[in-house]
Amino acid sequence: MWLRMMLIAFVTNGLGPFGLKILAEANLSQQFRYQYLAAWYGGGFLLGLVALLGSKLRPRWDEAVIAGVMGLGSFGGQLFSALALEANVPGHIVFPVTTGGNLFLVSAAGLLLFRERIGGYGVAGILTGIVSLVLLSMS
Repeated sequence: MWLRMMLIAFVTNGLGPFGLKILAEANLSQQFRYQYLAAWYGGGFLLGLVALLGSKLRPRWDEAVIAGVMGLGSFGGQLFSALALEANVPGHIVFPVTTGGNLFLVSAAGLLLFRERIGGYGVAGILTGIVSLVLLSMS
């Protein structure tokens, strides 16, 4: 089940911000930002629900609350990214800041809060993320 969810997250992760950039470039973000985000997150919720219903697993109440809070945080991040793009902050600044912030927070939380050990693959993943941010920021 987790592999199915991770594949869905991997495939869809970059599509939301890409759509925000398209809306901003077409000067449609101010008119349609909430509709876009509602469709994007509503679709993600339905996709996840279908995947969950297709399995024998049932989430616990605390897991559903954590997922909801994480979804709200993600929604807020996307909303503020849209607002930054509407304020004419260049995409080569907006997206690395939001992506880099996520990379930093997740890495720091894993190390400091959960005392995770980072193996070779984890270090490679973090370094790949940092290199990609640098390459994307070059204009």
